Amino acid sequence: MAFSVAVGLAGLWWTVDALPKAEEGSDPAGVLALLPSLMGVVLGGWGAWAGVRALQGQRTAPVIAERLAGRVAEAEGEQYQQLLGSGRAAPDGRIDLAFTATATGVSGSRADGTLEGIADYYRSLRPGRMVITGTPSNGRDRRTGGDAGTGKTVLALALILGLAIDRSPQDPVPVRLTAASWPGSDIRDWLRIHLTDVYRLSRREAARLVAANLVLPVIDGLDEMDPGTNPGYRSRAAALLGRINQFGHGGAHCPVVVTCRHAHYQALVEAEAEPRIVAHIAVARVDAARAHSYLSQRVAGTERSRTRWHPVLSALDSVAAGPVGTALPEHTLLAETLDTPWRLTLAATVFQERIADGRYLRDPVDLLVLAANGHLYEYLLDHYIGASVAAPHRGADDTFRPSATGTPPRLDTEATWRRLAVLARYLNGNSGSEDSSPRRVAGRVLSSTDLVLHELWPLSGKHRTRWTERILAGATPLLFFFSLSWLLEFYSFGAMEIWMCISFLCFAVLFRPAWPKPARISLGRLRTPVGRRAFTRGFTIGFAISSLFLFGLYKVADGEFELQESLENCLSFGLAVGLAVGLARGLTIKQEYATGVPRYLIRMDLIAAVAFGPVAAAGVMLMFGLMGTFALHFASNGPGFPDTWVTDILKVPLTFGLVIGGFIFSFPVAGGPASLRYFAFLLHMRRKLPWRLGRFLNACYELGILRVSGTAWQFRHRELQDHLATRPSPPFHS
Repeated sequence: MAFSVAVGLAGLWWTVDALPKAEEGSDPAGVLALLPSLMGVVLGGWGAWAGVRALQGQRTAPVIAERLAGRVAEAEGEQYQQLLGSGRAAPDGRIDLAFTATATGVSGSRADGTLEGIADYYRSLRPGRMVITGTPSNGRDRRTGGDAGTGKTVLALALILGLAIDRSPQDPVPVRLTAASWPGSDIRDWLRIHLTDVYRLSRREAARLVAANLVLPVIDGLDEMDPGTNPGYRSRAAALLGRINQFGHGGAHCPVVVTCRHAHYQALVEAEAEPRIVAHIAVARVDAARAHSYLSQRVAGTERSRTRWHPVLSALDSVAAGPVGTALPEHTLLAETLDTPWRLTLAATVFQERIADGRYLRDPVDLLVLAANGHLYEYLLDHYIGASVAAPHRGADDTFRPSATGTPPRLDTEATWRRLAVLARYLNGNSGSEDSSPRRVAGRVLSSTDLVLHELWPLSGKHRTRWTERILAGATPLLFFFSLSWLLEFYSFGAMEIWMCISFLCFAVLFRPAWPKPARISLGRLRTPVGRRAFTRGFTIGFAISSLFLFGLYKVADGEFELQESLENCLSFGLAVGLAVGLARGLTIKQEYATGVPRYLIRMDLIAAVAFGPVAAAGVMLMFGLMGTFALHFASNGPGFPDTWVTDILKVPLTFGLVIGGFIFSFPVAGGPASLRYFAFLLHMRRKLPWRLGRFLNACYELGILRVSGTAWQFRHRELQDHLATRPSPPFHS
């Protein structure tokens, strides 16, 4: 198929070269050969299209699902380990969470279960519709605690891993989505977008998987969609549940899993917005026996540590061993306060903090005093960031552990708090208030949980960052062009050059996507049907537009032109630009998923912009200069190159190649808009956020302050985000 296209183009070139002779009457066959040559190009293109379609048919939905399941298991397995400890460096200790179940219209459900058996429990449900909530606290913290931190996300991740690792070809692949990022569309449309953006499937592959019902949506954080604790019938959460009720196939309900806080879900039930057929899983509070087991593994693995934590372990043991009401009041209050995995993690992290000489900063005995006074939870939140920063690479056994990046991140506690507080206030502001809807910018509802580098620009204002990006997009290539022209001593600017510069400048400034997506280079993508189809489409569009554009330049600039010279130059220019655009589209992937390191999205986008910007454009324009110079000289003087071929090829084509690369390929075609938008955002936030924001957020992820969901960072817990949002600076440092 590629050979047919090449032969057709060669025939077309020969026909164009023969046209002047045909006009003089010396070779009338050249005119007659034009139509067969054009037909050869058409047939070659049709053969290429048919071959691509045939290759696409070989990738069936089960094959795509098997590959997706491996990616899901790898990505979510890392997040599961991170949530079990206080960060990727310390995943010691785990709790086999218990749950109770109630069912409405679901067969095969049991009354209870544990974390280890959640996948087997889910497989017994018909249909596989499940809502995961926590169990409200009955202790003194009932007003503020609710069921926050009970392990809903951990249970959902355990379910995802169990289903993804041990699945049959007919089972759907579980995919986790963040409820706050729901675009308001149909569930199937949302899944297709998520699969292409996060797991780099092509649109055709994603559509094929969703149509075959081989994707199980696991929607995390339904309670984070609306402000307040009482979402009504017209809330976003209720609208999403309405879409879930409509999510079916052939008259049957499709499986779906949702996590939500208990109070929010009950409000939706009272508003009659809950799913009609669903198994309700309530994650139980951590009892004293499980808390004792967790702390024993996490912080009491040595004789010295067991001695330090003995009063706490003894208090929990007394509550677990004796009947209700026989333990001391302070022991009971401690067990009631540390009855969730999140709070146990906080206590283990804060009270393991050391100072420079290795001594522990706090005594675990203070846990009993703070619990008795009712200030323990707030105290733990106040000191969690400082403790995480002070001990970034020590595990539960107090031995050194390198971070995942090889070099332990070094952060300042106060600066870390202030920077995270800025981001937390921004996220909380996006959710709106009970009297107002969530914030929208450029047609998109802003997330109240996700931190994506190239999507944080509304933090600096709706318009400032976008106008700064436009100025940079127009000024940078112009400055580069005039500097290069001065260095090459190329000062001739006629009507053609001025029109080309103005056209490219308007294109670079005006053609700016509202929400750019980063791109990356994949050299093996041309071996796939998707890559070849993208190359063919890009080559065709680039060839057609650039040829017509240059033809118009000849008409405007010269007034009169020769047919042969114009067609030869237009064909050469079209082939060069078409090749560049085709490679740019065929070798780049939008919104690449990077496991554990979302900051790599910007790095890959910048690399794609540089590789397919000035470098690629200059290369293809050199080819255009070589072809054009040789063709013109051959038509006039026969074989050979003119004496000025070096100047003709290296000056004009190279200069305009770099201009085209800066204006076209670098930004809207092959990557660059996301990284340029991110740079413009940092210019406005340089006093509040660090220049290397991605590295900072990744360091916080390494320490357990943040977690990763798809291509976004999130705060480890929503209550930590709310705590930071109301405190722009650390309350105290003791």
